[in-house]
Amino acid sequence: MEANKVGVEEEKHLIQLTLNDYLEGRPIKDIERLRNAFHPDAYIRTIIEGKLVQWALPKYLDLVAQVALEECQSELISYTWDGNTGSAHVQLTFATFRYIDRFNLVKLNGKWLIVDKISYRQELL
Repeated sequence: MEANKVGVEEEKHLIQLTLNDYLEGRPIKDIERLRNAFHPDAYIRTIIEGKLVQWALPKYLDLVAQVALEECQSELISYTWDGNTGSAHVQLTFATFRYIDRFNLVKLNGKWLIVDKISYRQELL
């Protein structure tokens, strides 16, 4: 039983490392840290003006690099996993809006990576 508990704690730690790369990297536009959180073939999806919009990771990182740097509060809401797949719910709150993000994750070669991000932008004012 103790070995299993250590395994659970290790998985939590590994997942949190990946999520922290996103949560700490996105507010400061640390593109390399963001890249480290995602699988190279990841997709990012959102709805803009009633239409599904999706970007491959390189395009998403280019878009992040171009946005104005704003103060942001990041929060890990929840995460779960089974075997080598998982999901997470996070949010980034800016002065006038909040991104609510949901991730699908996979564990490859001992590292958790985001393979899919779906994002909702909630206006606050």
